[in-house]
Amino acid sequence: MSSSRPQFSRRDLLRAAGATLAVPTFLKSSFAEAASAPPTLVLLMQTNGTHQESFWPTATSSAATTGTWDSVILNKLLTNPALGPKATLIKGINYQAIKTPDGNQHDQGFHGLYSGFDSIPGPGGSYGGGISLDQRLIREANLSAAKLKNIHCGVHAVNYMAINAGRLSFSATGPGQQMPCELDLYALYDRVFGSGATGQDAAKVQLRLMQRKSVLDAVAGDLTALQKRLGPSERDKIDIHLTALRDFENRLGAGVGTGGPVVAGCTNVMPSKTGVPTGGQGNEANAETLERLFMEFIANTTACKMVGVLSFQFGRGGEHFHYNWLNIPGMPSDAHDYVAHLDSGDANIARINIEIKKWYTDVVSDLAGRLAAFPQGNGQTALDTSLVVWGNEQATGPHDQKNIPIILLGGASGRLKRTGYLVNAGAQVHQTLGTTILNIMGVPATGFGGLPNCGLINGLDLDLTA
Repeated sequence: MSSSRPQFSRRDLLRAAGATLAVPTFLKSSFAEAASAPPTLVLLMQTNGTHQESFWPTATSSAATTGTWDSVILNKLLTNPALGPKATLIKGINYQAIKTPDGNQHDQGFHGLYSGFDSIPGPGGSYGGGISLDQRLIREANLSAAKLKNIHCGVHAVNYMAINAGRLSFSATGPGQQMPCELDLYALYDRVFGSGATGQDAAKVQLRLMQRKSVLDAVAGDLTALQKRLGPSERDKIDIHLTALRDFENRLGAGVGTGGPVVAGCTNVMPSKTGVPTGGQGNEANAETLERLFMEFIANTTACKMVGVLSFQFGRGGEHFHYNWLNIPGMPSDAHDYVAHLDSGDANIARINIEIKKWYTDVVSDLAGRLAAFPQGNGQTALDTSLVVWGNEQATGPHDQKNIPIILLGGASGRLKRTGYLVNAGAQVHQTLGTTILNIMGVPATGFGGLPNCGLINGLDLDLTA
């Protein structure tokens, strides 16, 4: 006769391990008991808008179950049976009119989407006009279950000088108080899963990976003993977490010591004294490798509940990537000036822009798919227990700021009562997004940023008691 098993918890893990076993922190966190804790939050920032006609699906409420949930740009995400039902599209989000003379819509959107404030002028460019959502949450949300409260990271693998220093990071602790964007993936990996090395120790991390020495090697014997004490379902869950981390280490170390693309992309990551990096993370030929490695890192970090709020930017504000790795026929030299800015009636430019935006869908789908593969107990996955917000600084390449493309991925630990549909309740100020996220994360709020009483997103089906 079979009997149901209770959810495997951190207490069970430590009891099985015993006081003498060195269980890795990321395994302890992945089995953490945190019924009242908010979901893990991931904020993604894309730049240069989208091709509106090819982005939004035509189906609405029953889309995920009727097979009509699709769009040209989002096809890979929405038609995936594991991901489409977990996606929620928010249409009608509009930025407020620009109120400051300095900067343009890139600056306003890059800083404003996740802060709710207009950008402000400062030395070297336009900066956020107030505290950003990630920094506010580490002060106000209950993130005690995570090893780290926050990581703000991104990819700056570009072949040009930044237009202004304000576009290097959208994270801010207050008006004009920019938080640096962490670029060194080796240092981040070791800080989360290893011994906690700083950026100055990145060379040691690279050497260890070159020698194929995993952070798991030091506790290999303890892990073997631990798995023998667990039931089949618990062993399976640990196997998935361990395999994912080992797999990531192998890819992260693939180019170490060989002059491969990852090393070339990660060795030159420190900004110059002026705050404007001259080389970023290296040549743009490394951009795709870095973007995908970061998605894998974010998935592992999120699934193991190591970070409470993780924010990531696909480049700098007003990005000028060339996207040579896509091999798009007729691709101009600069996707910002000659694709995004011209995407308003030219069919050939629209074709190129759509292919670029489809690539972002592929990258974000990779992140969501990895989260969907991590079990979390009670039949849930890491995609169910987290919230990924995929936003953009613009609505379109020509700087329109109405109908900002916003996608929510995941179930937010049940706080998104319904997923797999298009919210289309008319025009809404962009501050409603921040208000909604705050409440999902357990921080009561009636407004956000510069609009203290804007309310929640209309048309979104929430359960804030979950």
